Amino acid sequence: MKTPYAKDFLWHQLQLAYSEIRKPKYRTLLKQFFEDELLKTRLEKKADYRGRNYEGGMLEATASLVSLAMCMYDNYPEIDIDLLLTAFILYGFCSTLTKRECYERLKDYPEVIPFLFKKKRKKPSLELSVFDALIKLDNKIFQKLQQKRKSLREELSDGKR
Repeated sequence: MKTPYAKDFLWHQLQLAYSEIRKPKYRTLLKQFFEDELLKTRLEKKADYRGRNYEGGMLEATASLVSLAMCMYDNYPEIDIDLLLTAFILYGFCSTLTKRECYERLKDYPEVIPFLFKKKRKKPSLELSVFDALIKLDNKIFQKLQQKRKSLREELSDGKR
């Protein structure tokens, strides 16, 4: 099974989020990931263990999370949206790497580390709280939609008998 969304659409969402990031240091960091064709291919194939357990599930989840973050920012402009979007994009890409590989790529960005390595958290910031909450919200929405779709399929198959 694969994501029902076109990969081009999902990549467009990530590129849109990337284009919203104004801080040059985060743009430089993310550019390395976006230009790595092997990582992009891995992300396209990676399942999301939280629910979208199919090919492209992690790319789909990452696109969903950056979209939710941008909506959140519309209402709460005090949030460091550059940091939050960077963290979500890295959440997707780093899922294709070992923890060591991810850490080595991020070690010069200590403010990003706590998003991807919970053991490195000293105290929760507003952005960390939003990050964790949006992951939970996205997962909950996805699970509820899956239940609804299953019920609809069952209703349709019962009606055909």
